[in-house]
Amino acid sequence: MLHSINLLRTLSCYAIAIFHIQAFVHAHSDTVHLTFSASPGFHLFLAISGFILVYITRPDDTPLNFMMKRTVRIIPLYWAATTITLLLVLARPWLFHEADTSLSSIASSYLLLPHYDLGGDIQPILFVGWTLGYIMLFYLLFSLSLFMPERVQVPTAIVMTIGVIAGAKLLPAGAYREFYGDPILLEFAMGCLIGLTLRQKAIQEWVKRTPMWPLGLLGIAGFALVMSVTLPSWGRMAVYAVSSGLVVFACAGQDLFRKPLHNEFLSMGGKISYGIFLIHPLLITAFGVTLFRITSNDWVATLLMFVTVLPLTSVLAYLSFRYFETPTNTWLRKAFRLSKLPPKSVRNATPEMRPTVV
Repeated sequence: MLHSINLLRTLSCYAIAIFHIQAFVHAHSDTVHLTFSASPGFHLFLAISGFILVYITRPDDTPLNFMMKRTVRIIPLYWAATTITLLLVLARPWLFHEADTSLSSIASSYLLLPHYDLGGDIQPILFVGWTLGYIMLFYLLFSLSLFMPERVQVPTAIVMTIGVIAGAKLLPAGAYREFYGDPILLEFAMGCLIGLTLRQKAIQEWVKRTPMWPLGLLGIAGFALVMSVTLPSWGRMAVYAVSSGLVVFACAGQDLFRKPLHNEFLSMGGKISYGIFLIHPLLITAFGVTLFRITSNDWVATLLMFVTVLPLTSVLAYLSFRYFETPTNTWLRKAFRLSKLPPKSVRNATPEMRPTVV
């Protein structure tokens, strides 16, 4: 079980949620000023996603089979959360004042295609969905790489990613050029490279005899450095990417080839992290507006947001995983007859290296 990776994934989603609470507070209060950066959590989220792609690839995966498995895992909850958001926007437009409810915007939101909202940002009606636009694009690129021999699949995915970024620069100015030309896509590729690296026998032997915690601490130090000094945008991204890569490599190496953590709580945290990611924006808006209206003190409203939104998000994410995501995923996998064979990463491995459900 990838308990350390699950811990990272859970922490990254909570970091993003805390950042969005902070952003809401700053937008509604002139007296409360919080300092919190979601950047480490966000960059970890991207690197973990790339690593997981390589880790869960199965020996019988075809491009269509792989893409369908990732789609039935990601899309149902996203569409459900988007539908709820759209209903709230139509019923209470002042809750999401930058959401564009035109037909083209609604279609682009469901299809995860880049478009500008009324505030000029490239994001769908459920604003955190912009990240899923990148994730689904990389899923597509990775699935196409499965046409190639196994030894060159990950390098092919990385080359195609670079090609998308370069090709987007040739497009006319607009949402597609800005979105697909962002080098942030390379962080998914970096996660895949970590997964590929950990398949190599020499690296596995090195990990087995080398403590991983110094690499993790080095990555954390990199996060601290980039948040405390002024760097150009490309420099910040480079430091964040390297730091998140070190942390993900250390945790994955610990889980797979050293003494892994044994904690079911961490395992569940990883399983509900996707729900945390998609559900918290709805609660922030609903609770935040109400709390700032009924309280006369912005600090009290802010405190109440943290003590209500975060726990309730966790509860709803758990209920979603158990009663919506798992049944839906199971039914769709059976309906489309998607593979059940063990992943390549563990097909010849010992039982303790089997992956968690993702």
